[in-house]
Amino acid sequence: MLGQPLVGACLAGAFLSPGTPWELWALRIPLGVGVLLQLLLTDPALPAAQRPRDAATAGVIGASIAVLSLERLHPFVPLTTGGILWVLVGTLSGLLAAVGGGWMELSLRARNERSARRAEELALEGKIGSFEALYWRGVARIFLRGATWSVAATVLGVALASLLLPRIAGLITGPRAGWIFAAILGVAFGAGFQTHVRAPRHGFRWAAIGALVTLLVLMRLHAGGEL
Repeated sequence: MLGQPLVGACLAGAFLSPGTPWELWALRIPLGVGVLLQLLLTDPALPAAQRPRDAATAGVIGASIAVLSLERLHPFVPLTTGGILWVLVGTLSGLLAAVGGGWMELSLRARNERSARRAEELALEGKIGSFEALYWRGVARIFLRGATWSVAATVLGVALASLLLPRIAGLITGPRAGWIFAAILGVAFGAGFQTHVRAPRHGFRWAAIGALVTLLVLMRLHAGGEL
């Protein structure tokens, strides 16, 4: 399950969060990042799942950037929105990291295919020891590559956030962050409904419906003075 964005985000947040370890409220930001990335990157009808994307490290990178940016930049962007802004930062960072990681995976596809063919040959020949050695070397290589990419992307993401967010702090308000968060949440849950309840088709349609319904509900609440 480490390859799932939700699991990776929560584990990263548990190690990096400044709150009480393993406390649910301390994990609110990694949990939010992980849920959104889980729905956006694993829906088989959306382009993110149909093209080479590194969803395994996206959750780790997104949650790490969100938590570390919160620690560094909260004095410059002091929004009291329960962490919504940082969930947005982490989600967008995770989506960009998934694209960058997918590009790296493309460059390694030929090597992986050779390793897979070699593994089949060893299994057919009954060379179990060699098969296991090849397998565990591949696991170690994937883990080290993912860890290296996660660290590098996190450092880059925190540096970019530290450079950009203070410059646009005047444009960042609680209501604006809330509306953007609601739209992304609607897209994610619309896509999730389409994946698990409907057939894996028309992903964009259901994502758009989810965002539209969420925004209409918020507009209705805002007009009624309840928001």
